[in-house]
Parts: sequence; structure tokens; C-alpha cells
Amino acid sequence: MSFSHLDEGTPETAWQDAGLAELEEAPGWNQAGPDTLLVLAVAHPDDETLGATGLIRSVLCAGGRVELILCTAGEGSHPDSPTHTPEQLRRIRHAEMLEAAEALGRDAEGRLELHQLGLPDGRLAEHTEQIEVAVHRALDRDRSGADAAGSSAGPAASQPLLATHYRLDGHTDHEVLGHTLAAVAAERGLALYEFPVWYWHWADPQTEHAWRHWTRWPLDEEAQAVRLTALHAHQSQTRPLSDAPGDEAIVGVGMLEHFLRPFDVVRRTAPDSADSSRAARIFDQLYRDHEDPWSYLTSWYERRKRLITMAVLPQRRYGTVVEVGSSIGVLTAELAGRAERVLALEASELAVERSRAHLAEHRHVEVRQAVLPQDWAAAVPEGRRVDLVVLSEVGYFLQPDELRTVLDQAESALTLSGQLVLCHWRHPIQGWPLDGDSVHGLISADPRFRRVVEHRERDFTVEVYARVSAAQRAVVVVPAHNEQDLLPRCLAALARAADRWEDVHGQGTVVITVAVDHCTDATVARAQEMAALDGRFQVLELDARSAQETGLPDGGTVGAARDAGLRWGVARMAGAGLAPEGAEEDHAEGPEVSQDLWVASTDADTVVPADWLVAQAALAAQQTGAAAAPGTEPATDPRVLVAGTVMPHPGDLDDDVQRRWYADYEHREGHRHIHGANLGMPWAVYRELGGFPHVAADEDVALVDAARRAGVQVIATDRTRVVTSGRTDGRTPAGFAGFLRDLAAGGLSPQLSASGEHRPPADPARDPAP
Repeated sequence: MSFSHLDEGTPETAWQDAGLAELEEAPGWNQAGPDTLLVLAVAHPDDETLGATGLIRSVLCAGGRVELILCTAGEGSHPDSPTHTPEQLRRIRHAEMLEAAEALGRDAEGRLELHQLGLPDGRLAEHTEQIEVAVHRALDRDRSGADAAGSSAGPAASQPLLATHYRLDGHTDHEVLGHTLAAVAAERGLALYEFPVWYWHWADPQTEHAWRHWTRWPLDEEAQAVRLTALHAHQSQTRPLSDAPGDEAIVGVGMLEHFLRPFDVVRRTAPDSADSSRAARIFDQLYRDHEDPWSYLTSWYERRKRLITMAVLPQRRYGTVVEVGSSIGVLTAELAGRAERVLALEASELAVERSRAHLAEHRHVEVRQAVLPQDWAAAVPEGRRVDLVVLSEVGYFLQPDELRTVLDQAESALTLSGQLVLCHWRHPIQGWPLDGDSVHGLISADPRFRRVVEHRERDFTVEVYARVSAAQRAVVVVPAHNEQDLLPRCLAALARAADRWEDVHGQGTVVITVAVDHCTDATVARAQEMAALDGRFQVLELDARSAQETGLPDGGTVGAARDAGLRWGVARMAGAGLAPEGAEEDHAEGPEVSQDLWVASTDADTVVPADWLVAQAALAAQQTGAAAAPGTEPATDPRVLVAGTVMPHPGDLDDDVQRRWYADYEHREGHRHIHGANLGMPWAVYRELGGFPHVAADEDVALVDAARRAGVQVIATDRTRVVTSGRTDGRTPAGFAGFLRDLAAGGLSPQLSASGEHRPPADPARDPAP
């Protein structure tokens, strides 16, 4: 997690609007008694006040006692301060901590004891053993003559309360403490209370869902007043050290608002409710006792379940697969036969060893030990394209917020056409927070995903999910003028893109129109050959006769060909013919067609990637916020237009021209280019804009300009990049080929017009009149 206290951060109003105050009260929040012990470990002075005032005051006011373990002096709070050294800050913050502890322990007659470990700020990961020793010592400290770690189950008895930072708080020291105390809680069989601090600053309550499973710890008026007094003690954090840059307040006004609530928020893991940290220890012991704990290698039930899981995967082959909870690698081996690369993640060290032995012959499989969600970033390198994430028999071994975090991590790693497969036992799981149906229910309610496959039996469920899409059906147009040589390659790529679309949207949901425009070579024959093999392809011959029969333009310009091909394809999708009159009207498509239809444009000399269509529609849904709020449906007819990038086909350009091309071209999000070879939008938007103008060049630029004037969101993306011809003898002098020809001659760069102004490069294959 990367953030700064100088960032504006998430306002408290956003958390309140999202329903934070409606969380349930924490179990046992008002049940402390005279023999209650709270062991609280924090990373820095002020963390105890910000996150745990409610816990501290509840225990002290009930007559219990608090062992407060302060791990560092917080000397690293202002690393860029020009006025204070770390040693000076150490002394200042030590004094502030003593004053705050006195305020927090008011009227407690010495029942709050502060233990300062003096570990280096920012480096707690190097000192986890010392922290564990200090926590165990505090748990076992006997002041009342009773065993502080007694066996009574209720917090009102002698069972200690253990509290620390939220293990995914975003601050390294906070997260180290969260994981360390989770291990202690698992070992001692104690409830663990985790409180967020910086999470409130960096998280978005609409997209981060972990908090929805947390609880409130109420603060009465006296506790709120104590918090304000203690916060006042930490002035080095709540006020600037000076006016100089680097001396700003760490906990500014906006940050402080999160801690003026009449409640704290805690993530509670009950003693009898396991989570990811406990799962690792439990499974290690299980694998010590059994070579194959679930009889993966011998059970027909397990074998059949794997066969079904593999059978429901929509794609024949995947690029990179990430399997979460790979056990001894039996399903991993099956996945290896359908993938270019498999990354198998498993919490148990013993299972990892056996899995590596089992998979030794699969050189494209990597097995890593990882306890999720905390180890995801280390296990799955950022930027790696993941095509499939497999969660098989693992979801119920996570707390609900942990499962939600894993889903967030998987969604971030998946490509726009990536898929998620789940398989889980449907019967009760003793000692764990979820069962299979609740795991699948949580994911089915996630607005970012849509279920595309479901297999449900008495004992287990297998489901496949894909990203939410802005449409359910698609029409693609390919204008073609004398393209007999390059067209077959284009259509073969489009067939793969149609396959991928139908993987997640169903058969019969794609129509591809090849609009052949006054051709004098074998282009028509090449298009008809593909149409004979694949019924998703339609051939529209544009000439005077077809114009008379259909009412569509007779081509002659690339703009007219694109427009006619799209309208013809939409009519074919609707299963209706076109009347000869009124070509400017919306021909034969009913409301049911326009509401869920995506239209896209490419060129006859262009090769699209397999996920081109799926990615366009998924990106549109993602960017328009169609999946922003839980329980919402995808947006109907989002007003967006997706403008992708191109790259010349390898080998078409000589080295010098290629260097000049890439020096000027922007392969990035928010680029400035427009290509008819890579455009997509909802059909409703296309109709609103009037379609491609019937011009010989720059019809794509004109359409996008019209979209911007109409307030349509233009998503300029590099995530749908296509490969187009680098030829210099294109079908129109004003097209992309002309720019490349000028570039080869030492003229203008692809982004410059004759006047020297920036202009998006023209399209590779605009077909002029013959």
C-alpha cells in the first residue's frame, strides 16, 4: 500500500454515507469486569488513542487492567523534517506518550501499565520475536493472584482480550503487529481485536468491502472526552512542528475526523473462529498427520469434482493461472494442461513441499507459500497478466473481510477478459466462519463479476465468473476495399475474439459484418469463405445495387462503409431485414436490441487480440462505475466510447521509421490517438451520435469529436491494443499509410498535421471511392 499523510484522503462523510455507523456492536463490548485483562500492542505513540480508546476505557472503567505495549518511540514520524532529528522526536514523543497514558488511565489507580520496547520505527518486521515475547509476558503477568490466561470463555471472566492494529492497515509496522498478534491469538486460543488507523485515510468505502464485516465498540461521553485529552497530548502529530516543508501535521484535521466518532471500529476474530493465519498452522499439523488429508489421489468423488471443474472452464487454454489453496498440487496438475503458466499458492509449508514434488515435471508451474490476503502482493508480481484465478475449497478458511480482500486482489490482477472459478463443499464447516454457499453468495453479490457458468449438486458447487460487461451482444464491422491478402488474417483474429466473447456471453451473441466496398480483387471471395465456415460472419457487398435493395449507402468512402456495415449487422442481430427507404432511420432493431448491444470497428489490415471485444465492454462497465456499489446492476447504455491503440505489424517498418514511430506514439492510458481500427461503444451511443460520417477520411476522428461535444465519456486506453499494417501504400492518401510514408521520407511524425498541430493519427485502412 502506498499513501502519504499529505494526501487528501477519504473524508469522514464518505464513511458515514456508506453506513459505517450501522455496523453491529462488537460482541462483549460492555461485558468487561474486574478480572478482565486487555493486552494492547501498538506501533507508535498516539496509535493507542486513535484506535483503542474504547477498549482501554471499557476495561478500566469495569475495574480491569490494561497492559499497553508500545513497540517504538515513533521517531520516524517526520523523516524529512528540517528542524527535528529522530532523536529529538524520540524524546518529544516519549513525553507525549506518558501524558497520553495518564489521560487514558484516569481514575484507574495504576491499572494501566505502559511497556516501551524501544524498537526501531519502521522496522518492526525485524523484531517479531521480541514482540511475541513481550505479548506472552503481558498475558501471563500475575498481579491479582489469578492466572491471567485462564480457561473461562467469557470476557467477563479471566480470559484476556488481545488487541492491536488491523493487519491490512497499509502501514508496514501496523501490519507486522497485526500478523504477529494474530499468531499469538491462534496459539493461545484468544479473541483478537484489530483496529484500523490509516485504513480510514486511504480506503474507498465503495470499493473496499472488508469494513462491512467489522463491528462498533461504543464510546460513552466520558471516553470521548478522554480521547480528546489524550489526543491533545500528542501535539507533535496533530500540529505542525514548524511552518517548514516536512514538518506538517501527520494526523491532520481530515484524518482526525475519523476518530471523533462516538465509537471505535474493530475487526474481531473469535477464539473458535479461524482465519487465514490460523489456517496455516492448522493445515501444517494436518499435513504432518496425513500424506493426503482429503484423499485427492484416491477418492473418486475428488476426481469427479476436478473433472467437472475443468469441464466448466469456458476457454480451451489460458495464459497465466493463479490457483489459491493448491494443497498437494493435484488440481494444479490438471490446470497445467490448460495453461501456459500456473502460479500455485498454498499456506502450508508442508503442502508446498509435497506439491513441488508432485509437480516436478511441469516446468511451467511455480508453487509458492503464501498466506492470503497478506502475501498476495509478494506472491503475485504487480503487472503480471492473470487470465484465471482458481479458488477451490479455500474460501471458507478465510474471514469474510479476508475473502473480500482476496477478491479485490484477484480483480486487480485479472485481465479485462479474465475469469474466476470457484468450487466449494456445500455442507457446514465446523470451526470456520463461512460455508460453501456463503462463499459463493458473497461473490455472486459482487457487482464487479457476473456468473457465466454454474454447476450445483447436493455436495458441492462449481461456478465461473467474468467481469461485468456494458453489453450482452456485439456487432463488429470490417470495411474492406481490395484487401484479399490481409483480410484472412484479420478475420481469423476476429473469430478468436468472437469465441472469447461467447465464452462469457453465450452462443449467437456476436455478428461480424465484412463491408466489402467496390472491390476488384478476391476480397469478396475471401470474406465469403469465412462466412461459409463461421455463421457469425456476414458479407455486405456495397455497390449501387445493394444500396437500392437495402436503403443503406453504397459505400465509396470508408465512413459510409463502416456505417453501413454496423447498421447491417445490427439488423442481422435483430433477425430482421432492412427496408429500401429511410436508410437514416434505426432499421428494424427493437428496444431489446439497443439496450444491451455493443458495436465495434476494426480494419481489414488489422489483427485484434482474442480479448478485444470482451475487454472493450468490460472496461466500459468498469470506467462508468457500473460496478461501483454493492447490489447494483450494470449500467444500461453507458454513455462511453472506447478508443484503443495500435502498433505496426512487426517487420513492416524499417528500424529507423519504427524508432521514430514509437518515439512519438503513446501506448498508455489517456492517450491522444483515434483509430477506426480500434473503436467500440454501445449501440445507443452510436445512434445518438449519428454514426460514422460518410467521408473518405477522418470519419473516426469526426465521430469521437462528436462524442466529446455530446458529453460522452471517451476512454482512451492501451488495454485493447491491436496490430495493424505498417504499409505505406494504403487505401487512402490521407490515412495511416500516408503518415507512415511521410515518416519514412523524413516528414511529419504520426501525431502532427501539416500545420504542425497535434492531431490523432489517421486510421490504417480508410477505403476511398474506387
